[in-house]
Amino acid sequence: MRVDKLRAMSSREMLLSSSILSSHRSTTLLPSFSMITQLAEKYNLPLKTSFSSTRGFFIQMNVDCSTLPNGQLPSEFTKITKMKNTYSFTSADLIKMNERCQESLREIYHMTYLIVCKLLNEIYEHIHCLYKLSDIVSMLDMLLSFAHACTLSDYGKLFVWFSNC
Repeated sequence: MRVDKLRAMSSREMLLSSSILSSHRSTTLLPSFSMITQLAEKYNLPLKTSFSSTRGFFIQMNVDCSTLPNGQLPSEFTKITKMKNTYSFTSADLIKMNERCQESLREIYHMTYLIVCKLLNEIYEHIHCLYKLSDIVSMLDMLLSFAHACTLSDYGKLFVWFSNC
């Protein structure tokens, strides 16, 4: 009965966590990809979405300066860095979306932490049963080993003769 209650509790909370994750995906990740596609169409540039753990989502573009209008990127783009023929940059909207991503991720981590804490508390209440179970299993294992050894060899009862000294 307690296990069913625990499963029901954890499945409800897992569904809640799953719904947060799917809402995060639909409200943050998908719009950021479509926003970058719109920027690529707006400025007629070969933009692609990239991600790093330190910067979050950012925009990359493989091109040389001759294909840029006026030799510069539009003023909407900030934090511009160039490595070889690759420009990396972001925009104000993308920074806001990265912040929303981080907030959603923190919320998911917090909910996961709460679920794990509740599960651990439930387990701690019944840990003595696990100790008893492991004791019983080890005793059965020992008895089975003795029985197996007796069937393979000619072991019998040991008789001790006492003599009057």
